[in-house]
Amino acid sequence: MLKSLKQLWGILTKLDKRKVIYVLILVVGMAFIESAGVISIMPFLAVLSNPAIVETVPILKILQEYSGAKNSQQVVIYLGSISFIIVVFSAFLKIITQYAVNRFASLQRHYFSSRLLKIYLQQNYEFFIQRNSASLIKNVLSEVDQLIWSMILPALSMLSYGLVLIAMIGILLLYNPIIALGTAGTLAFFYITIYVLVKKKLSKIGQEFTQANKERYQNCQEALAGIKDVIINNAKQGYIDQFETSSRVFARHIATRDTLGQVPLNIIETVGYGCLIGLAMLLVVLGKDVSEILPVLGLYGFAAYRMLPAAQNIYRAISQIKFSQQVLNILIPEFDLEKEKSSKDLINHAASLEFEQTIRLENISFAYPNYPDKPVLCDINLEIKKNTSIGIIGKSGSGKSTLMDIMLGLLTPQHGKIYIDNRELNESNIREWRNLVGYVPQFIYLANKSVAENIAFGVPKSEIDIEQVKYASKLAQIDEFIMQNLNNGYDEIIGEKGVMLSGGQRQRIGIARALYKKPEVLFLDEVTSSLDAETANLVFESIKNIGKTIILISHKHFEILYVDKKILLG
Repeated sequence: MLKSLKQLWGILTKLDKRKVIYVLILVVGMAFIESAGVISIMPFLAVLSNPAIVETVPILKILQEYSGAKNSQQVVIYLGSISFIIVVFSAFLKIITQYAVNRFASLQRHYFSSRLLKIYLQQNYEFFIQRNSASLIKNVLSEVDQLIWSMILPALSMLSYGLVLIAMIGILLLYNPIIALGTAGTLAFFYITIYVLVKKKLSKIGQEFTQANKERYQNCQEALAGIKDVIINNAKQGYIDQFETSSRVFARHIATRDTLGQVPLNIIETVGYGCLIGLAMLLVVLGKDVSEILPVLGLYGFAAYRMLPAAQNIYRAISQIKFSQQVLNILIPEFDLEKEKSSKDLINHAASLEFEQTIRLENISFAYPNYPDKPVLCDINLEIKKNTSIGIIGKSGSGKSTLMDIMLGLLTPQHGKIYIDNRELNESNIREWRNLVGYVPQFIYLANKSVAENIAFGVPKSEIDIEQVKYASKLAQIDEFIMQNLNNGYDEIIGEKGVMLSGGQRQRIGIARALYKKPEVLFLDEVTSSLDAETANLVFESIKNIGKTIILISHKHFEILYVDKKILLG
């Protein structure tokens, strides 16, 4: 468990750690006031059971003189009032502390989720090729929540109640060290014994719980993302069954975790009650009278009232941390990606890049990370002059799209280099290069936003240049459809993945998106696969007339006629 806490501390930023310290200061203050509340009950009960004690105890005598009390009854009232005020203040401070802890935990969920999404979006394209998007989404939205509610909050709770427990034991030590140590030993024995018995079970179900959660997200994403195929292939029941299986495991293990966390409560309450009765009997056997027994029982009873919930919450926190160890094991490598990225950023400073003459590829070779012994491209050499066009042709699987991804800077070749006007394309200038290019993929991604927001993709709504949107749309032969067929024109919401549009309409919005950037180089990957011949010709005529460097992948003969140069792969 200490290893888990150390790892948890390691993924916090400096600001997060400062916030933890502020919260701990509040927790220490709460423990101190709790202790004062417990201590205040003993003199009150002592005077209540034996008013004459005021004359024999110096502190009580001083209190009587200072307060102006005329008799022991008034002293009782003063002591009771002081004790009540301390308890009320303690309750008030507990509320503030609990709010601070909950606020820290909830905001930490926000910070962790935002930070993890930022880490992912800063990774190279190759990272996403090797990872499942459902797992990444699960990490950002679900595993971070598990980390907060099952590790960070329990850790803070453990520290908070641990201080309270230590304070209570310290008070009892001042009165009777033997009884205090016996009480602490009894609590420790029962909780440690129960934890040793259940920790393997907690670890096992924690791993199964994490796997079930992963399967839940994956089943949901696959079923809803491919809903058309799911319906046509009658695959609905299969996905429902898979989801129900993993969801049942997920829910069952939460119930098991909570039950194992509550197991000691009833046992310890019974033991605590028995110890209190045993203490009373022991005091009677030792010949103590009621005036001596009542304050002692009050002290131990009130201390037990604070100690038992504290011990239970500490045990529950430890069991939750053990249960969620697998979540931490998943997230630590993800947050470590931030350190790797930061190290690269320190080495690679942003550099400007201009394209005035040529794009040159020298000895480009590439194999995907999962199949390093199966190269897709070998020793490709190519030169593309500005404002010319080139068509990349070849059979399926020959590496056409891979070559385009390399030129876009999405993939890094294992061998060879790319030069833009004799400047090597690398990490230091890749962002500038992407500002110079427009890209139309085979499958256009459309967000559930307006037509204008999809064309000006990534631009804040308030900053969209609507005239440039319309100009790009006219070049892509989609403006007429938008203005005449959509009720709200460019403000029309087109649905998730552009579900309200045809394949050809989606493709033309993709072309308009690429042209909106006013790119110097236009990459087109099967750009007219969903267009009729007449519209495709109009699109190519428009693009050709604006004088761009064009790099085209196509299987269509008429498209290749528009290019100045052809390269055959495979």
